[in-house]
Formats: sequence, C-alpha cells, structure tokens
Amino acid sequence: MKDLNYLSPSELIEKYPEVATKFNWSARELGLFLKCKLLDGYYDRRKRSALIKEHSFLELVHFVNSVIDSQKINF
Repeated sequence: MKDLNYLSPSELIEKYPEVATKFNWSARELGLFLKCKLLDGYYDRRKRSALIKEHSFLELVHFVNSVIDSQKINF
C-alpha cells in the first residue's frame, strides 16, 4: 500500500513551488481542485483546512504536463 501522506494546499505549494510559478496555481485553487474532485483528500473541520493526498497531487501535475506536451506543434 502506498504511503498516504496528506498535506494542506499551502504545504503543497511550499514543497512544490514550481506549480505556483509555472502553472500559476495557488493554495486556494488547490482547494478548489479538491472540491471539484480533481484531487483526493478531505476537509478537516477541526483544523478548518483541506488535506490533499500528495500522490494524487503528483498525478495531477503529471497529467497536466502530458497535456501540455501533447499540444506542442512540431514543424
């Protein structure tokens, strides 16, 4: 079984700052991605914060990279 490492959206941005610079994703947008079911995780009512599985975040980044690569035009 894979290690279930949950991080808050702001922790994900701190750990992977490239997504903020290259994709212009913010912690708020990551919370929206979770709400729209693009990411796995849950909302912790006690902490009042979203907690996202790091593995699902990495899969989303990989998917976005593959979509960007498929849109390249080669002459």
